[in-house]
Amino acid sequence: MGPLFSRHGYAALAESVYLNQAALGLIPAETVEVMVRHLTETAQHGNLHLTDDQELHILDGLRQVGAVLVGAPLECVAVLGGASEGLAVAASLIGGGDVVLVPTDFPSVTYPWLVTAPDKPDRAVTWVDDKPDRDLTDALVEAIRPGVAAVCVSAVMYATGSQIDCARVASRAHEVGARLIVDATQLAGAGVVDMTRWDADVVVTSGYKWLSSHGGAALLAVAHDLLNAPAPHPGWMGADQPFAFDARQLRPAPGARRLEQSTLAYVSALGLTQSVTRLNSLGYEAIETHARLLAEELVETVESLGWRPFRSLDDPSASAHIVALRHPDLDAVAVRRSLHDEHRVVTSARQDAIRISLHVYNDSSDIDVLARALTVIGEGRA
Repeated sequence: MGPLFSRHGYAALAESVYLNQAALGLIPAETVEVMVRHLTETAQHGNLHLTDDQELHILDGLRQVGAVLVGAPLECVAVLGGASEGLAVAASLIGGGDVVLVPTDFPSVTYPWLVTAPDKPDRAVTWVDDKPDRDLTDALVEAIRPGVAAVCVSAVMYATGSQIDCARVASRAHEVGARLIVDATQLAGAGVVDMTRWDADVVVTSGYKWLSSHGGAALLAVAHDLLNAPAPHPGWMGADQPFAFDARQLRPAPGARRLEQSTLAYVSALGLTQSVTRLNSLGYEAIETHARLLAEELVETVESLGWRPFRSLDDPSASAHIVALRHPDLDAVAVRRSLHDEHRVVTSARQDAIRISLHVYNDSSDIDVLARALTVIGEGRA
């Protein structure tokens, strides 16, 4: 298997095997060029190269390509500073009532609901465990009952790669009058995100992982019936005409833009626009197929070494681009350190597993290097 994008655009690949896009994503050279150009022009020339009117429209391109990325109408898409911000906004929009969460989800997904719980004594949290012998979607659907106001969950679990069927969860949630909030950070850029088909109420994604930009820019998409809700935390850039500077009256912008708050990392937003445009043109079905073929090579290659995925790849709850490998006798943290320090193979250790990320620049040679390194490490600890 060869890469989908040229490996020459990623400097790290000349000195390492990088299997860690799920943690800190590599940014291709052409995106870096866009970012550096904007940073240099703005830093050196200020408003000579960035007028008020240009700043007013600087995020238009990102909203447009972001709408394609997440499968949402353009008016439903906002640009925020981070996925955590978007998840907090979502929790504020939904309000009270019981909530269904996954205890091993990324903390940004659960924290907004835990903070507000003391102020809402009638709220109960139902925790649904991500277990390798149980379809995660089935478990979530069974946990949704009358009285639940929201299900907030990652489309793909950051540590295990478990993936949910968002459309099924949304259908069950809506049957009881609940909302579905999806953090697509570990799916967007690696597979298909489709808010409209899922019928999700909110979709959030960070930009600095699979979407190949830098921290400081994220996307938030909300359902049409939430567009007119008051912004929980109104900011000056969420006004209809921000540069009118009317401090006496709040006139919210139309659509989801009213949820935007302030000046953010434009350099990251422009980089994200460039990277998402490139990924959109490739197509997420192709990216997903590429990862699955590599994942099959990976699992088959390391099986004889005693490494097993958290979920079999034919499990409906398994994603292909995040493969969590566990060994009955080897410590994941120690193995990750050895991979990095002794073999220049970059991975993450998450929940007793070596987490392998497979993205557009990875190819079969990366699987071979990883397998050889795991062989050496295993022999050294035998």
